[in-house]
Amino acid sequence: MEDTQKSVWETYLTQRNFEFGQQGKQPYTQQMILAPDGRITNYGSNNEKFWQIKDNQLEFLDINRQLTTSFVLPESPAKLEHFTLTGTYVLNSSVKHQLRARSLPQDLHTMRDDLEQSLTDRFLQASSPTFPRSRKIKTHSHIRVAFILNSVETLPALMPLIQAVKKDAMFEAKILVLNRMYTSADYGYFLSTRSKVEAFLTRAGLNFISLDDDDDSALDNLKLWQADFIVRQSEWDNDYPDQFIGERLDWARLIHIPYTITEKMIYPVGHKTGSLLTNEYYLHVWRYFTEEPLGPNEKEAIEKSFVSRDIFQSVGSMKAKMIQHAAPNWPIHHGGKRVLWTAHHSVTKRWLNFGMFPQIYQSMLAWTQAHQELSVLFNPHPLLREIIRTEDVPGLSLAQYDAFLKEFASLPNGGVLQNTSQYGASAAADVVLTDGSSAFYEMQIQRKPIVALLRSDHVAFTPEGEKILKGVHVKTDIDHALRTVSQLLREPDNKLNNQIETTKTWLANDHPEFAIMQAMRGEMGL
Repeated sequence: MEDTQKSVWETYLTQRNFEFGQQGKQPYTQQMILAPDGRITNYGSNNEKFWQIKDNQLEFLDINRQLTTSFVLPESPAKLEHFTLTGTYVLNSSVKHQLRARSLPQDLHTMRDDLEQSLTDRFLQASSPTFPRSRKIKTHSHIRVAFILNSVETLPALMPLIQAVKKDAMFEAKILVLNRMYTSADYGYFLSTRSKVEAFLTRAGLNFISLDDDDDSALDNLKLWQADFIVRQSEWDNDYPDQFIGERLDWARLIHIPYTITEKMIYPVGHKTGSLLTNEYYLHVWRYFTEEPLGPNEKEAIEKSFVSRDIFQSVGSMKAKMIQHAAPNWPIHHGGKRVLWTAHHSVTKRWLNFGMFPQIYQSMLAWTQAHQELSVLFNPHPLLREIIRTEDVPGLSLAQYDAFLKEFASLPNGGVLQNTSQYGASAAADVVLTDGSSAFYEMQIQRKPIVALLRSDHVAFTPEGEKILKGVHVKTDIDHALRTVSQLLREPDNKLNNQIETTKTWLANDHPEFAIMQAMRGEMGL
């Protein structure tokens, strides 16, 4: 492609918003931006992070700058049919991606005028980010906090703060509930999580705003309400529609409260240095409330990133306190000793590589059938079924998984726990068998014997993670793990003192939510 022709395409591509998604399906996003510096913005997938024009093709690259989708470019933008480019997803050639301009300029002069107007609009929006132009600044007597929720399983990490804010006369809260976005290897779609969150909030006596598919209006209304603080449930932009990604919410003060207790345990995927605290989302955050002060490894990693140490404040862990006080609740009506078996969703080789369900589920079924004197409850990660449904999991189909769930739930001494908090069950258990990184330490708070199954290819543990593992019995195969489970059902756990030492700082503050609210008051000068 000639330089002049390439320049025309670069001008066109960097001056439009685009719909992007799989051909014939609902778009993943309607606001994708191809920035002049080669980044893809306003879209959270790691599969599409960079773009470039090479020869006569527009190429999308992943976070590691590997080619993911290739679009053949016509001679000029004027040759586009229906303003649309169609490309091949190189990781699965049967998948076709579409990139459609939201509007098409008639000529390059119009494109220049549009760009000037766009820059003017952006300047005005940046100058007045919390309210529309031509609207007077409202004054309000309460500190306004918006909670954006999409997962019932991780709500326990936020509930103490939600309830405390609702009870405090100095605060006004809005709870927004929407479906969780799920991004698989090939495409993204919404999970039906909203109704479960709404049912949970209703039982708790909390009012909420249920968001339908008009997320643009919801974001506009949130700005009109002028939230002072926004608390999103997850740090992963992929969990949300484009309207609620970090860079479109930081007109308010974004608060992050981790749904895990700690991010100290593992290194970023594919690394043996660094910290998860340098996640790009944290660039947008006003305050990240941690369970304990930053460690040396975390401080060093943060200094090597654009994330600021100023955003981190140690307050303890609401989730840890909730787990500590969870009321025992065992759903299986069986009089034997209780084994809780939890399964992580990282069962492929694409991410954390902790999940061992495909390798062990048949052994667990046979073991449970053979030990009728025990009560065994299976608790899968809420995304395990989605991984099996959308990705190639060797040795396990979706039909096999669903058949297993049905068979295991039908056992007189077996059961399946889904779509609810697991901590009542773990509080009631005698032993926990798990392959999930969070479960390695969460049940230590409840002083439960924990047998941790580890794959050989799992993401690397930090020194802090290795210390946490001293509170569990690490095994690498199911036979040794089950023998250890049987032993722990008969004998005291020799890891108890390590568990107490590991968890003490997380539990030191009985009410971390009050410290969080005080930080908000201080920020507002109250």
